[in-house]
Formats: sequence, C-alpha cells, structure tokens
Amino acid sequence: SNLVFVCDPVLGDNGRMCVPESYVDIYRDYIIPLADIVTPNQYEAELLTGKPILDADDAWTVIDNIHSMGCPSVFLSSAHLGYDDYLLGFASRVSGKKKTTATLKCPLVHTSFTGTGELYAALVLAWMSRTGDDVVATLEHTTATVQAVLNRTSQSATGKNGEGAGKKGPYHLKLIQSKSDIEEPNIIVKCKSSLDSDVDWQ
Repeated sequence: SNLVFVCDPVLGDNGRMCVPESYVDIYRDYIIPLADIVTPNQYEAELLTGKPILDADDAWTVIDNIHSMGCPSVFLSSAHLGYDDYLLGFASRVSGKKKTTATLKCPLVHTSFTGTGELYAALVLAWMSRTGDDVVATLEHTTATVQAVLNRTSQSATGKNGEGAGKKGPYHLKLIQSKSDIEEPNIIVKCKSSLDSDVDWQ
C-alpha cells in the first residue's frame, strides 16, 4: 500500500495533559502500532513510554521504546533537556536491521503559538515522502521551516506595529506568508547522524 499513516499523539505539553489519561493507552496499544511515522513532543513521549527524558540517552531510550511498539519512524519534535534557549530534535528510522538516527539543536523562540505540532507533523510527512524516508534531510528541512515560520509569526505579533502587540498569545502561525520557507527552507542547523546495522527492535 502507498498509504502513509502519520500519528501526532496529541496528549499535552509542558507537563500538562489536554486529554483524558485513558488516551495514553489507546495511542500506545492501538494507534502507534499502525503508524508509519509518529511525532510526539517530549512530554507525550514520556507519557507513552512511562519513562522520563532528562538527557539525550534517555531520549534515545524512549525512541527505541516507541520503535518497539511497531512504528518504524519516530520524530521527537522538541526536547528541552535543561537548555533555556535551545530545543533538541531527534529522529530515528528502522528499516530491516538498519537504524538511521539524527539529532539537532535549534534556538528556542520564546513566544507562545498554536498549531506548531500540526505544522511539524505535516512537514515530516512531506519531506519523508520527498526524500525517500531520509530522516536526516527530513529533520533538517522540517526544523528550518518551523523555525522560519515561528520567527516570522513572533516578529509580526510582538513587533511595535504587529497585530498582536500588547497580547500574550498564543499566536496563529503565519503560514501563507511563509510559503517560500515551506517549499524551499533555508537549512541553517545541520544534523548529527549515524547508521547502525544489526538492530533488533522487535
């Protein structure tokens, strides 16, 4: 089948759930095993696996745990890991007995937005399709676009003459104004990546 199933497990963020706790079991036991790609944030990944993410090793452990649920491609969209001004992104794909991983660190935009997770999941799907499931290129392109959109939205909303001046947000993303950044993002932050063989994740 050519159908690609992307699961953005909307459970919450910043330590707060936005759905009933029973949804965690539904995602973990029924939905993620069907998904080709899953895109949780740090809090959602912790809920799904029951494991805290305090450092990069924890992040990879959690990602491997999600792989073991049956999903071949996992993108951990954002992890703080103690940084005040940066977020870390992680990606991993298992194909046969090979696993490719990628990680990067990008500046944190200190503004509240709505729709960021949806944008991230859509971009991951688009770039995985365009690049033939290349998680390195997908993470770089997705992050570049998200950063550009968030910066444009923040500048528009909080600037002296911005439409959101005096408001606290969350702000709606400037997607139409970011058309060129969606189609041809400027890659500023590069990934660190690795390819491992003989992976047993089942």
